[in-house]
Amino acid sequence: MRTEGKLLVILSLLTLLAGCGGDGESTGPDLARDPASGGTAVIGVISDMDSWNEYLAKQTSSLKVLRRIYLPLARETWKGDDGVPTLEPRIAESWSTSGDGRTVTFHLREMNWSDGTPVTAEDVRFTWTAQVSEQVAWSSADSKSAIRDVRVDDDRTVTFELHRTYPEMMADIITGGILPRHIFERVPFKDWSTYDWSKAGVGSGPYLLQRYRPGEEVSLARNPAFYRRNLPHLDRIVYRIVPDLGNLILQLQAGTVDLVEGIAPWQAESLMSTPSLDIREMRSLGYDYIGWNAIRPPLNDPEIRTALTMAIDREGIVEELLYGHGKVSTGPVPRNYRVAVNGEAWPYDPKRARNILAAKGFRLKAGVLHRNGIPFEIEMTTNAGNELRNMVMVRVQEQLGRVGVKVRLLPPMQMSAFVAHNMSGDFDSYVGGWAFEGKVELRSLFSSEAMPPIGLNVVQYQSAELDVALDALEAAATLPKMADALQRIHDRIHADQPYTFLFESSRLAASSTRLHDLALDVPGDALANLEQAWIDP
Repeated sequence: MRTEGKLLVILSLLTLLAGCGGDGESTGPDLARDPASGGTAVIGVISDMDSWNEYLAKQTSSLKVLRRIYLPLARETWKGDDGVPTLEPRIAESWSTSGDGRTVTFHLREMNWSDGTPVTAEDVRFTWTAQVSEQVAWSSADSKSAIRDVRVDDDRTVTFELHRTYPEMMADIITGGILPRHIFERVPFKDWSTYDWSKAGVGSGPYLLQRYRPGEEVSLARNPAFYRRNLPHLDRIVYRIVPDLGNLILQLQAGTVDLVEGIAPWQAESLMSTPSLDIREMRSLGYDYIGWNAIRPPLNDPEIRTALTMAIDREGIVEELLYGHGKVSTGPVPRNYRVAVNGEAWPYDPKRARNILAAKGFRLKAGVLHRNGIPFEIEMTTNAGNELRNMVMVRVQEQLGRVGVKVRLLPPMQMSAFVAHNMSGDFDSYVGGWAFEGKVELRSLFSSEAMPPIGLNVVQYQSAELDVALDALEAAATLPKMADALQRIHDRIHADQPYTFLFESSRLAASSTRLHDLALDVPGDALANLEQAWIDP
């Protein structure tokens, strides 16, 4: 860091994290005690549910709740330090692949839905039909494009037949929670978007929805039919919805909240002196970024977007706001992804940025760039409750102002409104982030065919060259071909800058010392192992 004081903060934080069991390791006292059954854990979250149906939800926070209710066939975990994910059985207890790799057969464990109905292969096939249905319009439907059919062999055996083999096919196959057909088929796919799925009432996971008070609280109760008979330990999980992270930190310190995920590094540092709290560091697969509306002048010019990127001191933002707990992002493929790409981030070069803008016809007038008499003004917003992104916006406003670009900061929006705002396309820019679970899904973010409401290409970026590279990625049968396609994708997006890629950072969580055995080893879902957690009576 640039100052001795900041260096001491970093060293103190790293020392604390080293002693708190990052990446899912339990702390020392947990290992020496038998888990206690019962009790309630209160988890503080800043976002409400945007849907009780995974295939309609647009928010990661909603999926983290739904994953406690609907299990996938299997899930990816990071058990070791080598950065290589492994598959852990969930609804499926085992699987096998044919010699040519084009069929994968899953053997389901003997288990029931919470209403006593057996979980069968018909549920798996029904879920796949929903995932690929145009009427449902799941934003990640492309992950299932290689699946030709899902065949029910018997009640507990289901076979996925694929058009082709490729390195990430298992990640694609297991993506998504399995739905109870006997409940969800009652509603036609065309009516899914308007149905109140909180009424479904049936699940396969460790918890079931007990009560939902919109904007206030989600209460999950222990599922007595969960296949792991001695789990979960907790009787209840309450997600307390508080749109302000600072408020949640205060509740953590007061002991009325037991866990908050996604705290900022300076908040972690401020909590070091609280003996009743532990700080945990989690691996993260994702990045924060600025999204530019790629069809709104002058942001529709890739060179202008590149100039904006070079006018932003991303390294300074990382050092000042992340306390060294992150790195500048180089592009759409995170550094710790299983397949690496080569590339450097655009440099911080405000002089070069000014030259590009001047070459584009902008002239400085009263401290603001103008072209054809129109000032270069940009509106920018982010989601409420994320102080880090708010602070990023303030710094971006200041730095772009130095090159003559006026940034007007809009009030942060509640997450559901923020998502709707971006999906509408009626914006200039926003600060957001993506957290991936196992696979980095690029088609739904950048393909010309992934414009809302079908996909999540809210910046409305289009590139024929990129679309070809995305097709090549989808068709890649080997890791070298996959790496080549990812490199082409990276290079094209790096050149066009539909996003200014800000940083990749570790995720930090603060938890009460009375909450034990938190295993934070599932990418994109830090709360995936809540079934194992327990709390002091």
